[in-house]
Amino acid sequence: MKKKQLIFITQAKGGSGKSILTFLLAEKFRKATIIEMDDATKTTTIYLAYRNPIRVTFLNKRKQIDRALFNDFLEEIAQSEDELFICDLGAAISEQLPFYLIEENEILPELLEALNLEIIFLIVVGGGNIFSQTFSYLKELHKVAGPTVPMYVMKNGHFDFDQEQEELLEAYTSAKKLPVHYYNITEDKNDPAQNRVKEVLKSGLGIDAAITYSKILFQKAINRLNISFDNLL
Repeated sequence: MKKKQLIFITQAKGGSGKSILTFLLAEKFRKATIIEMDDATKTTTIYLAYRNPIRVTFLNKRKQIDRALFNDFLEEIAQSEDELFICDLGAAISEQLPFYLIEENEILPELLEALNLEIIFLIVVGGGNIFSQTFSYLKELHKVAGPTVPMYVMKNGHFDFDQEQEELLEAYTSAKKLPVHYYNITEDKNDPAQNRVKEVLKSGLGIDAAITYSKILFQKAINRLNISFDNLL
């Protein structure tokens, strides 16, 4: 039996591009169920309003991942008729994820196998002034997750990487054998281009409702996002 898949888009740095990646994947794979886990900004709920994202949180009053809530969520996913779930973890849950994995790594593989589930991490990394924090998070999460959860590094081209950052990321991902996928809606950083992007995202209507130019711009970005999973076909 094919396993249900949960795609966890994660990065502890707020504003690193998790919600934009969620949007692109949601538009690329239209049968997926979208889950909003960002307690603070709820950006995915705004960007993908027409898809009615489900809101879920695992955080307790101390802003830590509640293991019971997380396990209940997995049980509910296992009982769902849907097969694919794209989840924007938000910064708060992403920040706590390594600590959860340290505590649960021994039981998590067995739990996922029993529920016939697969979790996949898409870890956003950006260049420029967010590189240090996003790269550190990548290394931290990979260290504690080990072989339990497949990982893909999602390189956000909106934040320009300098040569040193490129080399550091390349050296690490090559050594750890982590696949890297690039994404960006437009290379044009000028206000008119960025405003077009914001208009589509903030409308909450998806690319089908966008004007022709914007629709083509987004569709090219989606086509360039060369990533696939068993249930994303």
